[in-house]
Amino acid sequence: MNHYRFLLRLSYWVAAIADFIIAVLVLIPQRMGVTDFVYPMGLMSAVAFSWGIMLVLADRKPLERRWVLAPTILVVFLLGSAIAYAGISGLIPAEQIMASTAAVVAVLGLLIYTWFKTRSIQN
Repeated sequence: MNHYRFLLRLSYWVAAIADFIIAVLVLIPQRMGVTDFVYPMGLMSAVAFSWGIMLVLADRKPLERRWVLAPTILVVFLLGSAIAYAGISGLIPAEQIMASTAAVVAVLGLLIYTWFKTRSIQN
């Protein structure tokens, strides 16, 4: 049971840290391919920061709140899809896509692994 608790807590914290990093990075106009701050950047930052807080709170009761993994997997997948689209359409440079894609794959892999390892345990 402690192994599952550790795996869940690791997943929550890795995803939360990634969200906090995203919350800061989306506020940097040059990183987003624009010269000035635009409204959607602020919206994305608020959502990423809030999701990170939710993951930190899930860590307080990791086994009872493991349901948080499912929507987090969806969010990370959708972020990865947005990155892929931006890369394919030429909106962001290839080197930026490579690093972002690697981060998405790593976080998504950890979350999916944790989901499958912990889905059958009882609280």
